[in-house]
Amino acid sequence: MLTVLDGDFLPFAKGVADGRYAFWLGSGISFGRFPGLKVIIVKALEHLRARADPTQTNCSFKAALDRALDLANLTATERQSIDLGQPVESWAMVELLRDRLSGQYAAFLDIDIDGEPTDYLVWNAIKVAEVYADDSIAPDAEHYAIAALIKERAVSELPSANWDGLIEKAVDELSRGQVSLKICVRTQDLQAPDQNATLIKFHGCAIRAQADEATYREYLVAAQHQIDGWETNATTRGLAQYLVNVALTKPTLMLGLSAQDANIRKVFALAAATQNWNWPGELPAYVMAEDNIGPDQGTLLRGVYRAHFDAGNGNAIRNSAHFRAFAKPLLISLLLWTLGAKLQRMSRLGAFDLSDEFKDWIDEGIVRMRTLLAEINTGNHLDFIKDLIAGVSRTKRLFMSGRSNASISRYEPLSTVAVSQMSQDAETETNGLAEAAVATATIAHGATSGDWSLCSTNPNDDRSGVTQIVKDGRKDRVFVLSNADAEVALFDSGSVDDDDQDAILIHARPVHERLARSPSRAPGRTGAVGPRRLSMSSLLSMADTPDELMEGFRLEAGL
Repeated sequence: MLTVLDGDFLPFAKGVADGRYAFWLGSGISFGRFPGLKVIIVKALEHLRARADPTQTNCSFKAALDRALDLANLTATERQSIDLGQPVESWAMVELLRDRLSGQYAAFLDIDIDGEPTDYLVWNAIKVAEVYADDSIAPDAEHYAIAALIKERAVSELPSANWDGLIEKAVDELSRGQVSLKICVRTQDLQAPDQNATLIKFHGCAIRAQADEATYREYLVAAQHQIDGWETNATTRGLAQYLVNVALTKPTLMLGLSAQDANIRKVFALAAATQNWNWPGELPAYVMAEDNIGPDQGTLLRGVYRAHFDAGNGNAIRNSAHFRAFAKPLLISLLLWTLGAKLQRMSRLGAFDLSDEFKDWIDEGIVRMRTLLAEINTGNHLDFIKDLIAGVSRTKRLFMSGRSNASISRYEPLSTVAVSQMSQDAETETNGLAEAAVATATIAHGATSGDWSLCSTNPNDDRSGVTQIVKDGRKDRVFVLSNADAEVALFDSGSVDDDDQDAILIHARPVHERLARSPSRAPGRTGAVGPRRLSMSSLLSMADTPDELMEGFRLEAGL
């Protein structure tokens, strides 16, 4: 996946790291957490069947069930095989009904029942609020990756067709309860204070509908009559205008979204009527993460690219928009790519000059570290993303303060701005992150060239360091520190002791004699050789080439 981002989709990857893309989210990002269309179709059919009375000629539920079966376009033989006395799941035609009605779900959910509200199937049969507001459902890898990308400021606009609250839950967890997401279900919500990102739930929110049915039930969009004219409806027109502006000003990444709903295609058509995106452009204006681009997505592409599409470029446009991956692996890869891009950018922001050779070497080393991290993922995406998030946060805290505070779940981003907004100033020249980026590249080069290997650490034990270097049967704990105060805290917490011979303390800035520590600890050395201390800024000042830097690093680190 990272190879594809480094290759044909490099402009796209750079665009995400620069915070340029809007993420348009569909039910695919919650696949496995909540019922999909094919499940809720059968649930709604069973709801109708259980209430239908075939002996009554005016039974409204039987009439509704008949209209649903008509919509599936069953043959007379198929229709006769249905036994209304048996659950829908036992019908021979159940799979056919799943396929046909899920492809027409809006028309199916638009079936009305005499004497009942027009949203009866959505509210009473599917029980959308009860199911999709279930607080016991935890976020999956996609939601955590999006939450981390929000914290890294790689995405700020997230239009979502989903009813569930897993994005909100993941962001809340990584923000430790601090507000960092603006959630908009109604037009009035757009007037709330801006946050790190804006989540536009343009098909409604089950959580809010459950908590305040009188206000939010009407915003749950699923039936055809709700989708048709959505962009001109008085209650949703403001959201539609906002989304048109998003489609007009930001290129689009579609994740788990089939674009089969007419209101979604209408938003993009309205944006294109004002200003088209060029094709080919500096970056792909539309990227769709799917196994295949379906007819509805193809219709959307034809509508927004217009003349380019009609000039015989249809296949080329589809290929340029088609990222052959599902949301889970793509989002994890985008987070890794963004973290790497930030480290590369940080290496340019220090108070030191780098030759072109040095820049290329650092960039390559950071890519190598990114690859080493990616190789840890054996297929359990949820565990991997959680470990990655915890590892980045722990490393950042240890670097800045010498303490990881493992009990804190808040995510610590590498930086609080997108790559395109990272610039050199007095703070970036002195906070040590530039030197830390070079240290990352140095460690990765040594690991991939065979000088040493790396071993993972215990995230709940600060004594284990941020990584461990294994060489000649010896395992050294590595700590990367921003300043002398961080080292003092490291010693005071007991993460490192004076007589530890297996600790390497990599300082970003020049190393000075250690400041006095807490009087509660015994002063002075025990006579044993203690931790090895080295300074990346000092090594950089003495090295003219990457080889000289590597040699200096080996000597100072005792490797």
